[in-house]
Amino acid sequence: MSRLDAYFRETAAGLRRNGVVAFAAISTAFIALFLFGLALLIARQFDLVIDAWTENAQVAIYLEDPVKAETVGRLMDKLQSLPAVADVTFQDKDAACARFHEVFRNQPELTENVDCATTIPASLRVQLVDPARYQEIAAALGCAPNADSEIVCTEPGIAKVNDNRRLLDLLTAITRVLSIGVLSVALIMLVSAVFLIANTLRMGMFARRKEIGIMRLVGATNWRIRVPFLIEGLVESLLGAAAAIFTLFLLKVVFIDRLRGQTFLPLIGNDDVLVIAPWVLVAGVGVALIAGTIGIRRFLDV
Repeated sequence: MSRLDAYFRETAAGLRRNGVVAFAAISTAFIALFLFGLALLIARQFDLVIDAWTENAQVAIYLEDPVKAETVGRLMDKLQSLPAVADVTFQDKDAACARFHEVFRNQPELTENVDCATTIPASLRVQLVDPARYQEIAAALGCAPNADSEIVCTEPGIAKVNDNRRLLDLLTAITRVLSIGVLSVALIMLVSAVFLIANTLRMGMFARRKEIGIMRLVGATNWRIRVPFLIEGLVESLLGAAAAIFTLFLLKVVFIDRLRGQTFLPLIGNDDVLVIAPWVLVAGVGVALIAGTIGIRRFLDV
């Protein structure tokens, strides 16, 4: 316990001695880890949106008027027999109209001017096991795109078919681009944090080079010399990580929470920030360990 106390006293002394540089290292670690956590949150937000669309019907099969019960039963039996289909539900005109008003509840100019009872047809809503398996639905119903790129089918009773593959592909592409972009910036900042923290440790060891020389002469091991400086780098990095996590929570409260109730899309919550928080801390520890390895190696041969 006394040795541990000595380590932390030496760490505190090093932080006080190089306060300005230590603050710069903490700030750089904060920016890097904040961008890293932000990239994870952006990816999580788009995952929620994609999951929401996946949970909804990937394929909407619009039926011809008048809708006949035998047509609905026949199509549902055929669709439910397909391995690619997770579930099939029938949505009559009243249900379709109610869903239209729910989805566009924040756009009264649209809901008031559209006669959904005559405009929106009854449909079968198909949930797929995997959106990529839409072709199995197309094959079963004899569907193919027409000249207007609308999917029409030879199966009797079907007016047209819509699927969300293009939207899902677009959302996935946007997620990939944003995640790669922000993660690239975060990686650059993490590398900057590594070198700045390493430089802080070098300055601390340089200031104490005579003391380190004496410690080596009396038989101190490399680890006895190394540990206080590793703790110093770990403290700087974890302080930056804690500030980054707090800022991510603040960002969610100030910007994301204000959007709740104004959009039908799912939004990240506290649980999502808590999920990425350990990854930010792990990244902070990694930065500290790499910086410590780089920063103090050359001074151990004093």
